[in-house]
Amino acid sequence: MADRKRVTGPEKSVVPLLEPGSLSAFTFDPEKRKDGRNIDRIRPVFMKTGVVRQANGSAYLEAGKLKVACGVYGPRQTARSKISSRGILNCDFKFSPFSGGRRRAYIKDSQEKEYSLVLRQALAPAVRLDLLPKSTVDVFVQVLESDGSAACLAAAITCAALALADAGIEMLDAVAACAVGYFDSTICLDPTDEEETYQSGSLVLSYMPSLNEVTHVIQSGEIGTTTTIKALELCVDACAQIQSVMQQTLAATIKEKINGA
Repeated sequence: MADRKRVTGPEKSVVPLLEPGSLSAFTFDPEKRKDGRNIDRIRPVFMKTGVVRQANGSAYLEAGKLKVACGVYGPRQTARSKISSRGILNCDFKFSPFSGGRRRAYIKDSQEKEYSLVLRQALAPAVRLDLLPKSTVDVFVQVLESDGSAACLAAAITCAALALADAGIEMLDAVAACAVGYFDSTICLDPTDEEETYQSGSLVLSYMPSLNEVTHVIQSGEIGTTTTIKALELCVDACAQIQSVMQQTLAATIKEKINGA
């Protein structure tokens, strides 16, 4: 007797017919990016401060499809069990459940825990925690829409630094971050989520342009020294461009406050 409860497939499988030009979707050429950018160009960046009224400082960053928000609370008094002569910087990184193609859980996964640690390591060298004894500063970053994991981390660092400045936290310099993707011998700045599926490695640089100091570097993949140095130089130039946008955003915020007063 035939099994009527199971849908039987065809005895032979056939290759599906593709529309003309659809084969290009399965290849990637770094020299011809879909958004029209060159390999040494970042996505246009939009920044805004004061987006969270309940926070002491907040910022919003948008670069193409990538959207990140950050709120800073503090400085506030530290619990007695954790009192120290230096301030404490707590950083929390979280993807929204709807931020990417795959729905994320509300509980933090290993990637979010790692990015929270990297966020603190990138910002701590710039924040004057020595001026905040017995105090705690909490930084909460929420990714509203993701478009590349390395790009999300870089945008989170930049957005958090802007929110810290908006909160009036004294810093040595504003930290700007940028990501690159390695495609064999080709280096692409600010790769998107689709481009990351073809890359052989990535690098995220956190940098203080005014002081010419690196606060944090994280790299993945087996990359040669010469290629890494070239990638660092590209990131340094990109961070200088990002910091200029940060300065313009802060200057516009100050003018609004003065005119509003």
